[in-house]
Amino acid sequence: MSFISLVPEERAGPELQPLYEMIRQRYDFLPNYFQALGSRPDLVEAHLALGSGVMQGGELAESSKEQIGVVVSGLNTSSYCIAIHLELLRRMGIEKPLGRKLATDYANAPVDTKTQALFRFADKLTCRPADMEKEDVAALRQAGWSEAAVLEAVLAIAYFNFVNRVAAGLGLIADF
Repeated sequence: MSFISLVPEERAGPELQPLYEMIRQRYDFLPNYFQALGSRPDLVEAHLALGSGVMQGGELAESSKEQIGVVVSGLNTSSYCIAIHLELLRRMGIEKPLGRKLATDYANAPVDTKTQALFRFADKLTCRPADMEKEDVAALRQAGWSEAAVLEAVLAIAYFNFVNRVAAGLGLIADF
């Protein structure tokens, strides 16, 4: 199952139970990811706040951020995160064939050039962060992205890399 014990809903204490209810409302189930963090309700709460802050609002649509999540998860070969983000994209109206292409071969995915620029940026920041240069951001601006969108993209890329590392480090497996 995972490398550490999960905290299932029936064992959730009074501090964790309302957090689990919020998670269940968002995902329609309680992912193993949050059950793995369950021994630290403070971290579950902080994670939810960070995730909401990164994903909601701003100039980049949530569906664009989820697509970035699939690209990043594919680059990191995070089967756990690929599975959940494919499902979240499906719920947003983006069918699994496109999601699978983003996870395995984003460079040839049927998306516009502006979006493809985001994916190339995500690839470099994920795989070669020490090589990032001002020109990488300039390429996003040239593709038509605003400074606010660049900030949101960087935050989404970093967030998904964090989640991928947690899922890998805890040995999580897809739960749907």
